[in-house]
Amino acid sequence: MKFTYHAYGQLIELLRENDYTISSYHDYDAHGKCVILRHDIDVCLERAMKFATFEREQNVVSTYFILLSSNHYNISSRTNHRIIHELAGMGHEIGLHFDETKYRGVEMEGGGHIRKSHAGMNRADDRARLMYEVERERRIMSDILDMNISAVSMHRPSEDSLTAEWQFKNAVNSYSKTFYRDFKYLSDSRRNWREPILDIVKSNRHKRLHILTHPFWYSEDEVTASEAIRSHIGTARIRCYSELKENISGIEEFMQEWEVT
Repeated sequence: MKFTYHAYGQLIELLRENDYTISSYHDYDAHGKCVILRHDIDVCLERAMKFATFEREQNVVSTYFILLSSNHYNISSRTNHRIIHELAGMGHEIGLHFDETKYRGVEMEGGGHIRKSHAGMNRADDRARLMYEVERERRIMSDILDMNISAVSMHRPSEDSLTAEWQFKNAVNSYSKTFYRDFKYLSDSRRNWREPILDIVKSNRHKRLHILTHPFWYSEDEVTASEAIRSHIGTARIRCYSELKENISGIEEFMQEWEVT
């Protein structure tokens, strides 16, 4: 399967031809044969917006998992806050993409404060602290966006988080046994479908599918992974200049936009 919007549209069409109902993490039980479409936004909200717009044209709703703390985007900024609300306005669900590596090797003190662990923690303590941080990030994201966040996915999940079977108090865990093992889980991580997704859909061997894509890799025309990364870096340079221009009056005195492009 190519990494183009057209190819993704063909996947949607194939799912429908094989009688898969596009559902969510909250209503899948109402359907005998269903598929959950999930997108992890690791790098670029603008790419997510293009992907979501294409999905709307296909009458598709899905779940977009967004990082609370990312070096690539800030959900509190005016532009990104607007983008996320536009995603939600299209009918897509917004979920928390949780980066557990921020907290590994850190333990909680009384009152919810955290401190570095010097002697190391046992697995039970580590899991308890991560459960606490998931809920904390979920509440923060809900407050920032003024919307209910009721689904969580792990960013680059550890083996522990894939096997722990965490049940979050106020949100669905996309890596719970239900969605990771009972559903047939398919992912395009690192721009690589590890299994022949189109053949799997056509085979009808699985009544429930859970499909993860990363909008960062998709474009109008097929490009290599290297080309996609170079394109993003070029766009990021232009965006950086525009943001500096908003905060440094007369920036043209020091650098012109053509020097960036």
